[in-house]
Parts: sequence; C-alpha cells; structure tokens
Amino acid sequence: MSEPFSEIQKRITKDSVIAALFKLLKNKSFIKITITEITKVAGVSRTAFYRNFQTKDDIVICHLNDLFKELLSKLVEPGCTNKQTRTKAFFSFFLEHRNFVTILIKADLTPILYEQFCIHVTDFFRHQTDKLSNSILYEKYLPQYIASGLFKVLIEWVNNGNVESVNEISNFVFEITGS
Repeated sequence: MSEPFSEIQKRITKDSVIAALFKLLKNKSFIKITITEITKVAGVSRTAFYRNFQTKDDIVICHLNDLFKELLSKLVEPGCTNKQTRTKAFFSFFLEHRNFVTILIKADLTPILYEQFCIHVTDFFRHQTDKLSNSILYEKYLPQYIASGLFKVLIEWVNNGNVESVNEISNFVFEITGS
C-alpha cells in the first residue's frame, strides 16, 4: 500500500532539511547555521521546517534515527546470526557512513551521536537472545558497557581515517569482548 501524499511530502521536506544542514556544515559551524539558512538551502518554508523539527539538533537526531533503523535491520538479517557477523556488519555499516560521522565529529555533535547511539544500540542488545547470562546485572549493565565501548572504538577508528580494515577492527572488537 502506498503512502498518502502528506506523508510523502513530509518525508521529502525532512530529507531536504537534513541534506541542507549537512551541506551547510561543510563550510560553516553548526552553532552559526541559522534555521533561515537551512530553509533557504532546503527550499522549504519556516512553517514546513517547524512542522517537522523544533531545533537544529532535531534534524541530526532525525537522521540518526533513520540510520540506526537501517543499521539495526542489517544486524538482524539472516546472514547476521552471531556476534562476529554482527560486529563485522556494524563496522561495515559505519564505514559506508564514515563521511557523516566525520561531519558530526567536526561539528562538535559527538554528544548527540553518542546519546542516540546508546539509545539504539542498548535497545538492540537488550533484545538479543544470545545473552551471556540471565543475571539481572547483565541485562541492566551489559548493553550499556557494550554500547559505550563500541562507540569509543568507532570514533577512534573514524578519527584515524579507518586505517584498519573492517575485518581487522571487527576481529579486534570481537576478540577483546571475549566472545
């Protein structure tokens, strides 16, 4: 069943605003970019902007939510049946999106990335069937521990220009997590 026109228009507006913000970020700091500039580059009205977003941060969060949905769907594909294949899929995904991550880092938006990363990754790990233990402590703290560690490794890997291959970084993470 196809989407109603208003939903399609809403998605087009969101995509245009997201693209405009990231285009502006190539030459200007996040803090100095105005809503007016974003709407002008996106070709949308301020009213359309405010129907979809309240702040510039919301634009980043919206795009991150879309990316994390895409990542999490890849992590549950039939080929991703164990921790090692999921780790490789994780780093492959972020290698594909390294330019976006680099833009966020350079724009000092790492805290937003980290917050969204933890929300989505911890939720993913909470729903995994291959937990290490049935202990309530594992359920409560292990997803946080994994998300924080993966995030720091990811940021360091991106900051270093992804020198290590996906296989090398995946194997390293898989090895250090004792899996």
